[in-house]
Amino acid sequence: MLVSGFMVPFKDVLKCEASSTVKEVLNLMMDWQVSSLVIVLEDKPTGIITKTDMCWCYHNGISLDTQIGDVMPWTAGMKTIQATAGKDDAAKFFEKHSLHHALVVDANDKVVGLISALDIAKEVAKDARAWPYNRHEDGKAHPIETH
Repeated sequence: MLVSGFMVPFKDVLKCEASSTVKEVLNLMMDWQVSSLVIVLEDKPTGIITKTDMCWCYHNGISLDTQIGDVMPWTAGMKTIQATAGKDDAAKFFEKHSLHHALVVDANDKVVGLISALDIAKEVAKDARAWPYNRHEDGKAHPIETH
């Protein structure tokens, strides 16, 4: 299965502005039960804020009124993965870069979605449940061909 088949489409990704406060981000994460938000500046993704980042803010005594833009490492560390990558390649990419979230881009480097390590794990689990069938890129299970 390709990343494009199980990513969260960018239009459905929860976003916040760099001017959002730590408290606003925490409330969004809790209200929507998500582990990350994409930070946008003039509708352009500039970073990903995660629950781990929120723990860092708490541990370091960052005020709830602090703007996210003042505490986030920006685009230099933001990783992207191609929508055409397979789930196994995505897993290797996440492992190599020690990621839990990444933006998904198309062939023109336009952001088209968001993927998490949990999304990849769910896809792997679907393959395990499909046995003795193989799931193809269309997401459907087909009998394993034996020769």
